[in-house]
Amino acid sequence: MTRPQLDLFASHQAAREKHSSPALERPPADFIARIRGELEATLRTAREATTLPWPDLTRATLVELRFHSIARWLPADEATALSEAFEVEMTRLYEREEAGTG
Repeated sequence: MTRPQLDLFASHQAAREKHSSPALERPPADFIARIRGELEATLRTAREATTLPWPDLTRATLVELRFHSIARWLPADEATALSEAFEVEMTRLYEREEAGTG
């Protein structure tokens, strides 16, 4: 007689589901406003710059990672629009950097 194979991840999945419900709650409006403000300020910095406004490529990369990471807190359409606008500006700045016209 064979016994059914146990699901190795069953208890882990149940624990994840139990602890993930607070993450589904909408964050407070003031938190969203702070995130939006930071993203808009970073985008404005990039738009106004003629060269990379951060001291080195490592810092620029960290700014990009943070931008895309915290944008996820916003409504999807807004996050996408801000992320796309930021990528346009970063592409422009990197191209200037590579061309040496910065």
